[in-house]
Amino acid sequence: MGVEKINKSVKFDMNGRLKEVLPEIFEDNKINFEHFKSLLSNEIIEKENDRFYFNWAGKSNIFRQIQVSAYGTLKPNKEISVDFDKTENIVVAGENLETLKLLLKPYFEKVKMIYIDPPYNTGKDFIYRDNFKEPLKDYLEKTGQIDSEGKKLTTNTEASGRYHSDWLNFIYPRLFLARSLLRDDGVIFVSIDDHEVHHLRMIMDEIFGEDNFIGEFAWRKKAGAGADSKYFFRQHEYILFYSRNINVIDAFFQPLTEKQKLEYKNPDNDPRGNWAPTDLKRTGDNDPRRIYKVYSPSGVEFEACWTYTKENFQKLIDANLIWWGKENRSMPKRKRFLNDKEGLIPRSWIDLFLTSDGTKDLEKIKIENLFNYPKPVGLVKHFLQIGTKKDSIILDFFAGSGTTGHAVWDLNKEDGGNRKFILVQLDEEVQNEEIKKEFPTVADICIERLKRVSEKYKQEKEKENNNQQNNNQDFGFKVFKLDKSNFNLKDEFEIPEGENVEGLRQKYLEWLGMWVDEPLVGGWKEINVIYEIMLKEGLNLNSKIEQVKIKEDNFYYVKDAEQNFDFYISLEDIISNETIEEIRTTKYKNKMFMFFDKSLTDNDKINLSSFVKLKVI
Repeated sequence: MGVEKINKSVKFDMNGRLKEVLPEIFEDNKINFEHFKSLLSNEIIEKENDRFYFNWAGKSNIFRQIQVSAYGTLKPNKEISVDFDKTENIVVAGENLETLKLLLKPYFEKVKMIYIDPPYNTGKDFIYRDNFKEPLKDYLEKTGQIDSEGKKLTTNTEASGRYHSDWLNFIYPRLFLARSLLRDDGVIFVSIDDHEVHHLRMIMDEIFGEDNFIGEFAWRKKAGAGADSKYFFRQHEYILFYSRNINVIDAFFQPLTEKQKLEYKNPDNDPRGNWAPTDLKRTGDNDPRRIYKVYSPSGVEFEACWTYTKENFQKLIDANLIWWGKENRSMPKRKRFLNDKEGLIPRSWIDLFLTSDGTKDLEKIKIENLFNYPKPVGLVKHFLQIGTKKDSIILDFFAGSGTTGHAVWDLNKEDGGNRKFILVQLDEEVQNEEIKKEFPTVADICIERLKRVSEKYKQEKEKENNNQQNNNQDFGFKVFKLDKSNFNLKDEFEIPEGENVEGLRQKYLEWLGMWVDEPLVGGWKEINVIYEIMLKEGLNLNSKIEQVKIKEDNFYYVKDAEQNFDFYISLEDIISNETIEEIRTTKYKNKMFMFFDKSLTDNDKINLSSFVKLKVI
């Protein structure tokens, strides 16, 4: 089977994706563009001027940025997590572009819904440039965006010549990568205001496809007038709604409100339950097949252009689905039963939740005055009701105060669902000095909010323990920190000045030997290495990790049950011959094993690689 080296980075493989769809255009692993053109024939636009194209300063660099390998990792933090070993919810503190790249393999086409509330580019928003080859704080300091204490020095103001370009360069790669995480029937909701809604619509059309645009919500966020604008009072924001593939999604429904349910009654004591009357007349149509007379049980005549043909109308009468009024003398109505109603088709205008409700959500858990404009839980819950099923995975990579996680739990509590969330929030330092004493970063606020909501819901669940559907609900979350790789990533040999040939040769051999003797950085921890390898191999962050022994040697057994993928890993410097022989038994045939390169002799590698899938660090 051969011996493989474990990859030290994660990369978005665009060629690999294309090869899955069109393998015939590749020759020697390179694209034959002439053959590609011949396959597309008339679909090709020959001249740049013949098509509409949305361009801006820096766009050409975006795809290079997307292709840059991710060199970070996600390190678990059990101390600040809740129910780490049982929960399937994830919170990541760290920069979201690097995190999205790390999530690509384990969560490729696994996410049912994405909701994000990114910076709106109001002139006050901080749009940082992306680079994770050095720590984020160091990078921001060097580029003059924060000072040595972590305070912002720049914002993306309209005075900047790249005001819109900076924002577009910031948001585009994140949306591009996010699309790969969505299931084929997945959907995405993106909140935005009128500063960039027109540009956002254009780039989402480009990334997701115009055909996958479902709609644009207008959300009334304020109840009354205010003084936030010189010429015009902005009372609403927008939420763009796209699908990954509109051809495979089901119809969308939002649940009926309690007020709407009251419209369903049962005046004729129909055994099928409460129902609501709906009009049967067809307007704007003179189809002669639908113009006819009908007669009520009391003999009253009604003539109109009806929704149904005469034959189908009679079938409704026979099925007791027509209501003629209490005296059987009223214009006929179709009975629609509450039990048959999946819900309402979503409306584009949302006026049920205000920004002030988001503030109240935080006040209820005694987190106050930390966010100026938090999204209300009800708003995000509204989108969850439209875009998810009870077992869906939801992603929010601009998590802010954690509203999406709060909303997922709230909906699960309400309908007995088992939705799971992945939240990503930059661990950006809080600017307010008083708040920073308790919550140093925005990610800390998000985590604290989730802890308080978790405790509140757990207490409520204990009081409702007679309700079986809620007994096994997950109100925990695993916390991970985006950090430098555990692998030694110094991949370039630096030639020292003034060194003679023999000295240079010796230093080069020492550097070369480092990859075998010291493949990991100093101070590495076993659990951190395992999670990094899980990400690189494509196992999700909820995979089970178990310590096991094979003969007298220690191993970790890691299994992703959802993908039916597992491996054994040893982080020991020496592996006994007895263990090597045990692994070569039928019990472990074709299993994947990982070892330090230095822990195996060449003979060990030959013997093992013929029996198991062997990888070395």
